Amino acid sequence: MGNDTAIVVESTKPIAAPSTTLEFQDVCYHVRHKDGQNKPLLNSVSGTFRSGRLAGILGPSGAGKSTLLNILSGFKTNNVTGNILINGTPIDRRKYRREVSYTPQDVCLLGNITVTESLEFAADLKLSPDITMAQKSNMVVDVLRLLGLSKCANNPVANISGGEKKRLSIGLELISNPKIMFFDEPTSGLDIIAAMQVVAHLKDLAASGRCVICVIHQPSSSIIQMFDDLFVLSEGHCLYRGPLSNLVDTFKGCGFECPNYYNRADFALEIASLKHEGNLLQLRERAKQQEIRVETEKTIPNEASNCDEKDSMLKPAVDGDSINSSACSSASPCDRQYPSTEWSQFVTLTRRTMLCTFRDLQLTKMRLLAHLFVGLLIAVVFYNVGNDGSKVLSNASCLFFFLIFVFFANSMPLVMTFPLETSVFVRERMNNWYSLKAYYFSKLVADFPFLILGPSVFLAGAYYLTSQPMELDRIVMLWSICIFTSWVAQMTGLLAGSVLPLELSVFCVPCSVIPMLIFC
Repeated sequence: MGNDTAIVVESTKPIAAPSTTLEFQDVCYHVRHKDGQNKPLLNSVSGTFRSGRLAGILGPSGAGKSTLLNILSGFKTNNVTGNILINGTPIDRRKYRREVSYTPQDVCLLGNITVTESLEFAADLKLSPDITMAQKSNMVVDVLRLLGLSKCANNPVANISGGEKKRLSIGLELISNPKIMFFDEPTSGLDIIAAMQVVAHLKDLAASGRCVICVIHQPSSSIIQMFDDLFVLSEGHCLYRGPLSNLVDTFKGCGFECPNYYNRADFALEIASLKHEGNLLQLRERAKQQEIRVETEKTIPNEASNCDEKDSMLKPAVDGDSINSSACSSASPCDRQYPSTEWSQFVTLTRRTMLCTFRDLQLTKMRLLAHLFVGLLIAVVFYNVGNDGSKVLSNASCLFFFLIFVFFANSMPLVMTFPLETSVFVRERMNNWYSLKAYYFSKLVADFPFLILGPSVFLAGAYYLTSQPMELDRIVMLWSICIFTSWVAQMTGLLAGSVLPLELSVFCVPCSVIPMLIFC
């Protein structure tokens, strides 16, 4: 039986924490249709989420759940109106990005590195350079223990279970100790036990003093009862916002009677899907006037004595973000857009990319073997044409095929592999891990060994067997041209893979090589 066969959560006692209240007022969002008309997806939605309470956003497909989550997390700003406040103060979007984390629905992880390595790279990217390596290592160990990942710490990410991948996604964002954490359907694709395990960890994080907000879809009765507050959406309107315990009574007051022993989440979804008769307009109006009441028995105790040594991962959040206190001793680190410097980002991303590349032995071997095989194939076809004056045109064709192959061999791997990393890049960029410039140059530098090694292996056999002049300046000149061609091919493949869909980039890159070879 795997780790997900039982719900085992390391308990963490509630600890003293400065309360965080996320409030949004009259949030509206619309999209423009092809006919030029604006279609509202959210209509004057208001609500409040508080730290210490696990909140769920519930609604049928198309209700606006993910849209609201993207707006609250600060990743969707165009065509948005309304106010977002933290503790009654309008947000500063630049600072806000450093205080929140967003975990998308799909698991976006690199499969060739281990669980521990994933967290270590996240710590290097997301924490201030003033944090020592020993402190970072301790934090990684704490996250592994807190999320029940210690048993699979040394396993490649590709080999762990779905529930463990979900928890690792949580851990990657937990490294920076955000005050507010957003999750888009964290239980999707999981069996009931793994889903309960993930939600139990989220509730544990909320109990530590964070504001945890999740989009949930068709939760079971055992999962829905773990939530403290619920926010129900229907066609862009709020039907209910408040404690889960008041959900049934509120609906009953508007003519919606919940049967005995019926799943409250299913009942709310059926009402939001307009499958029950009742006064829906009254329900919407009541939601607009309703204030979320925090039940006193579920509030966080203020006694710091409740803390024990197991809470070391949670302490920074309660000590005024002590993780970043040393970094904020001067004005400049706190004013930076990213926690680490661009040079540190570049070095860390280069190490991670090279580690993933060299562990993908199949792709590495195939690239080298392809250079060797095609080099020998061209040598057989154009054997001994380099020193024969009557075969000048054949020799020109030979050199032309040299460049053609070098271009394709170095552009197409990036065209094919970059889309596989796009989801990881988008998640990390959304959570403010690093700059685009650092990521781009790290990709170029990480592939640099193949940029040199591939053409060198190719020319080693092809140059000699085609009887090209054995003069050092000619050899260096052709080798330099091939290296430069492979560098241009690398950038072309990276550009096409990042901008165009895979099907279109596979077509456009071969088309782009012809003008370059004709006019260059």
